[in-house]
Amino acid sequence: MSLWVDTQPTTGSLFHPSTWNRSFAVAARLAAGAMAVALAVQTAGAQADSTTPAQIHFKGITITPVGFAAAEAVWREKNETADIGSSFNAIPFEGTTNANLSEFRGSARQSRLGLLAEGKGGDTKFAGYWESDFLTNGTTSNSNESNSYALRIRQFWGRATLGDGWQFTAGQMWTLLTTDKTGVATRQEWVPLTIDAQYASGFNWARQFGVRVAKDLVKDKVWFAASAEESQTTFTAHGANDNFIVGQPGGSLLNATTNFSSDISPDLIGKLVFEPGFGHYEIKVVGSALRDRVVDVSGIYGGSHNSAVYVGGVGAAAVWSAKIVEDGKSRSVVDFGVSGLWGNGIGRYGTSQLSDATVRPNGELAPIRSAMGLVSLEVHPTRRLDIYGYGGAEYAYRDAFLNGAKGEGYGSPLESNAGCTTEFAPVGPDTPGAAGGTNPSCNADNRAIAQGNLGFWYRFYQGPAGNFAWGMQYSYTDRQTWSGAAGIQPRALDQMVFNSFRYYLP
Repeated sequence: MSLWVDTQPTTGSLFHPSTWNRSFAVAARLAAGAMAVALAVQTAGAQADSTTPAQIHFKGITITPVGFAAAEAVWREKNETADIGSSFNAIPFEGTTNANLSEFRGSARQSRLGLLAEGKGGDTKFAGYWESDFLTNGTTSNSNESNSYALRIRQFWGRATLGDGWQFTAGQMWTLLTTDKTGVATRQEWVPLTIDAQYASGFNWARQFGVRVAKDLVKDKVWFAASAEESQTTFTAHGANDNFIVGQPGGSLLNATTNFSSDISPDLIGKLVFEPGFGHYEIKVVGSALRDRVVDVSGIYGGSHNSAVYVGGVGAAAVWSAKIVEDGKSRSVVDFGVSGLWGNGIGRYGTSQLSDATVRPNGELAPIRSAMGLVSLEVHPTRRLDIYGYGGAEYAYRDAFLNGAKGEGYGSPLESNAGCTTEFAPVGPDTPGAAGGTNPSCNADNRAIAQGNLGFWYRFYQGPAGNFAWGMQYSYTDRQTWSGAAGIQPRALDQMVFNSFRYYLP
């Protein structure tokens, strides 16, 4: 079996279509070749330990294919017009058109492809990791016939671990704020087992650019890690003046249909981990800078200027595992964990995506204080069965101001929510009627997103050919808002049921 790669040099512009086509062809051949070799290796080693993954040895590195094929479906009591990842902060309010519509969607888009490459040079260990799925869309993506959705990067990073314990990692990865199960290295994150691609309320995460350094201070017992990571500002305001700029639509190589904040520095994150003998314990901190441009042509607020506010938060987590020895190997039978994060301007690090900031009447950003927490329980009665439950919540504090006689900011008690729970005449066959304009308005800001999840995974087959698993998940979500004028406080409740079949590569 041969793996052919086109190494002919290219000329001309980096963005010439032929260059992209050739690059895509090379990537496709690499992926196809790696999968073919993995299958050949697995066939030849059918007598090998079924828990050992198929590997490819190429020159000085070992390549392990990772990924799974997924066939999944979700039923929601309230229509979000969403795929396998839910929008917890946008569940339709009771009484609206979408609250009276349920939703069923089938999807294979969470199927995953990836490779782990590992090597060693002297006393330094090297690793590179790539992981992608199809949970993004192009401008022509639809579900009418071909379901043509696009490939995206989940993770793509490189790591060097020195003989003295220092570790350097750079690329796109889970944020350092995400709780780990052990140590601080990448690929040790404790990610909920949910089928829902948005995971569980209270879970702290982002997958973004980062440069990370880590060191074991006491071998296998105490670690320190610090990272500089991609920064963004999520923003919500009602009743605001038109005198500020937070972000703009994407330009070159960014998505032109969404806004990007103009950031002055990366987010800085630190973590200290202890494993004294029973349990895994984390203390973590995050700091960031939020910036906007105040455009004050009249000079009322001191003239036009850039405004920056420095924000941050603190968090902690603990994980306890009970293990047994079975067939000569240790395995976990119960994993229990708690985690929490509290601070100003850190809403985007929660899975519910509550806002980081609002705005003052003078056009300067005001950080929104938030708190989030998650309780996790995973039980593994056998090697084939996983049962899980997660309970969590995310909370955004009120941050409201007076702008003359009207309310402004986040959660203002003066803003009207009169149209939040009313069904209005549709604008067209694809556009439900909405509050605002000639209809009563809806300015309700999220106060809390609380959620409970219960589910399982059962592996029908687990052996040399990989594993074939079936899973189901039930979730109950409660979206609560701040009260507005006349005390009107809309609320949204949603029940969701997920089903998944997955074939995992060996």
